[in-house]
Amino acid sequence: MTWHPGNIVRVLARVLAPVALLACGGGSKPDTTPKSEPVAEVKPPPATPETEEDREKKRHAEALALVPDGSTCLPQELKTSNALRLELAAIGSDAVVCAIDQERTRLLGPVACWKIEVSGGNPGAMTYQAATPLPGRGLSVMLDDHCARGYCLPPEAKLPADPVALMAWSLEGSKVAVLAGDDVHIFIAASKKHESSFSIRGDRGVSSEATAVHWNGEALFVEASDGTTSPVWVFKPDGVAVGPIEALGGKDKAPLSTRNGSFLLLDQARVAISEQGMSTLTIYETDSGKRTKLVRKLPASGCKKDELDAVWHDPSAGVSAKCKDFVSKNYAHLIGADAVAGTKNLLVLLRGPRLGELAVIDAKTLAERKTIKMPWCEAGSGAPGGAAADKASSFAPAPAAPTAEPVPPAPRKTRGSKPPAKTDDPDAGGQ
Repeated sequence: MTWHPGNIVRVLARVLAPVALLACGGGSKPDTTPKSEPVAEVKPPPATPETEEDREKKRHAEALALVPDGSTCLPQELKTSNALRLELAAIGSDAVVCAIDQERTRLLGPVACWKIEVSGGNPGAMTYQAATPLPGRGLSVMLDDHCARGYCLPPEAKLPADPVALMAWSLEGSKVAVLAGDDVHIFIAASKKHESSFSIRGDRGVSSEATAVHWNGEALFVEASDGTTSPVWVFKPDGVAVGPIEALGGKDKAPLSTRNGSFLLLDQARVAISEQGMSTLTIYETDSGKRTKLVRKLPASGCKKDELDAVWHDPSAGVSAKCKDFVSKNYAHLIGADAVAGTKNLLVLLRGPRLGELAVIDAKTLAERKTIKMPWCEAGSGAPGGAAADKASSFAPAPAAPTAEPVPPAPRKTRGSKPPAKTDDPDAGGQ
C-alpha cells in the first residue's frame, strides 16, 4: 500500500491529538470561577482633634482619683509624696486651701480646694469646693502645642524645651499671665485674646531659671533659682522691669532669697519674702516698693553657728542631734510656709513636721498665737480620721464660690470696694 503524504498527515493528526490532550491535563473544563475585583483600601477617618474641654475633662477625672469629690479632709498622700502641695489664699474673708499637683509629667493644677473654718465652734473644719486657680498665685501647667489651658501663644513665640508654662491670674480675675521660656504673655481672661508680651531678661531682668510667676496688685513677680539662691524679680504688667526685691539695709543690696523660706502674697497691696524658716520677713508694698523688715525672736540656739550655716546650705547636713531638734522645733514648719494677712495677725499654712496645721502669728513680732488643725482622712477615704482643732482662733481672712478651671478665679476685695459684712472681728482674740 502506497502512503500518500496527505494521508500520513491525517493519520499523525489522529494519533497525536489525544497525546496533546493528555499533555495538557486531559479533558478537564477550563476554570470559569469569576475573579474578584481588587478592593480599594478604606482609610479610617482622621481622629477628631482634642479640645481644651476634652483635656479639662481628663484632668478632672485624674483629680478625682487623687482626692474624692466632696472630701472634707486632707489626703494621707500629702504626707508621703510631693505630688500634691497645699497652698493658702485669702479670698474675700475666707481662708481657702487648695491641693496643687506638682507631678511634672501631668501638672493637673488644683486638684481640690477647701474653705477652712478659722473661727467659731469648729476651727479647722473643711468645706469642699470646686478646684480653681488661687487668685494671683502661680501655677505650673503642661503646654499643649502653643497653648496653656486654652490661652494660646502667638505663632512666632519661642517655646521652652521643657513643655511647661507658668501661669497666674490677676487678683480680680480679668487677665492672665503666661510665662513660657523667656517671655511673659498677657491675655484677657474672658476672651483668651492675646494682649501683649515682654521678655523677663535684659537690664534689671531675671538672670537665672524662672520657677514661678505671681500677679499681685499692679505687679508681676517672677521667682527664679540658680541652685544656690532664689531671688524674686518685679515687673509691671506693661513689661517694665523693676528689678529684684533687695534686702533692707546693708551696702551690697543683695537680692532676698526664698531658699529655705518662701514668697508670700499677703494681701492685694503687699507681698513678702520669708528667709530661713521665717527668721526674718521682708514685706514689699506693690505700689511704692517700700520694704519693712520683721525679725522673729527665737529661743537660745541649740546649734553652733557653723552648724546652722550648714543646715541652711544643705538641709541634710550632718549636725548634732541637739541642733537637729532645735531646727525641727523652730524652723522646719516655716520653711516653704504660706501666709495671708489680717489686720493684726498672719494666718500661716505650716509645712514639714506640722503639715496640716494653720498658725495664727502676730503680724509684728511673728510670735505664734494659736494653732488650727485640719482633719486628715482615714487611709483610702475622703472622710476625716479624727483629727481635731487645737485651740479656737478667730482669724478670718470667705470667697465667692470658686468656679471650675479654666474660668478665672473669684475676685478679691480691692481698694475702694465696700468690705463684706462681718459678724466678728477677724483678729479678735489674736493678741
